[in-house]
Amino acid sequence: MKLEFRTLIYSMINNFIISVIKIVGGIIFNLGSLFADGMHTFSDFITDIVCLIGAKISKKKPTKYHPFGFGKVEYLTNLFVGIVLLLLGIYIVVSSFFKKPTIPPSSVLILLVIVFILKLCAIIIMHKIGDKIHSQVLITSVKESMADLYSTIGVVIITILLQFSNKFHILKYSDIIGSILIGIIVLKTSFTIIIDNSLSLIGEVEEDNDKINKVKDFIKSKKEIKDIEIDLIKYGSYYKLQLNLELNSKLNLRQVSKIENNLKRDILRHRSFNIKYVTIYVTNNINKK
Repeated sequence: MKLEFRTLIYSMINNFIISVIKIVGGIIFNLGSLFADGMHTFSDFITDIVCLIGAKISKKKPTKYHPFGFGKVEYLTNLFVGIVLLLLGIYIVVSSFFKKPTIPPSSVLILLVIVFILKLCAIIIMHKIGDKIHSQVLITSVKESMADLYSTIGVVIITILLQFSNKFHILKYSDIIGSILIGIIVLKTSFTIIIDNSLSLIGEVEEDNDKINKVKDFIKSKKEIKDIEIDLIKYGSYYKLQLNLELNSKLNLRQVSKIENNLKRDILRHRSFNIKYVTIYVTNNINKK
């Protein structure tokens, strides 16, 4: 089983355990913000399952009708994640208005510290592996998990404030306000995921200049190449490279063909680029375009 799938399974199990702890704790201690936080984490568990399926499909080999593979399936599954979070955020905000104020025991803080550590470990692991293998699914899961981590911190603050609600009457509404804020965090995360993946789904080029310049420098180091223009198009965890190539005008057709084939081979073999498909256009003068 590949690293990406093992990481997603770990995240899924982690989210399930954390969500059960939060939801049960929210019910036992009648703490609405903790219950809302638990529902948020449970949505992470559900979407991890969806992402696992999406990641599996995205690794399928190209077919006659899908010559550039299925990498963009990751964006579709991420859009589903965003929509689930959007609906959940609306539910949390609306249901918060019907919650009666209560004061939980301070022992809830121990439970919150435990789930915080579990979630933080998962985020660190996913972020590290996601960057290493350029997994859009894991990167999206990190964004989602960060929102969950922030909401847990919010519940910690709410629990502390509620301990002083007998002295300061206004603090008894901390739980209700906190639940609404958690809902808003969920909504903000959902909007970010939906917008980012919608743009990628319709076709988005890489904007990281470091990555682009590395590819450019590698290509320009080849002999007979005078100038280039490139577009790195995102396809989930890999790229499609569109390359405009200006060569020496004295080269014959056989030499041009040999340069194209060798260049394409070298680019595809370069592991750090993560480019799976290359389209090369040869021109006499790029500046005339």
